[in-house]
Amino acid sequence: MTTTDEQEICNIIKSLKSRPSSGYDYISTNHLKQLSPLIAHPLSILYNRCITQGYFPHELKAAKVIPIHKKDDTRILNNYRPIALLPSLSKILEKLIAKRI
Repeated sequence: MTTTDEQEICNIIKSLKSRPSSGYDYISTNHLKQLSPLIAHPLSILYNRCITQGYFPHELKAAKVIPIHKKDDTRILNNYRPIALLPSLSKILEKLIAKRI
């Protein structure tokens, strides 16, 4: 698999939807977009190691699951659906790998 560079990381971060929500790491895509020039180089080193070793860190697989109200009475649990908020750094690595498959 080919490795990545800072420019590709920045492009992927720019392509993410801007959202204030975050996973368990408390890093939103809004924060990533603001910090991308500063963190692109360290992230490229980290992601290249993941790509060359074929390893997806367990910490990036964890999600924060929250209930979202669907309809009707808010006191009934069946009126909620779960959503999983993944770490933003996980989304970048997923996009890198998807491009290479």
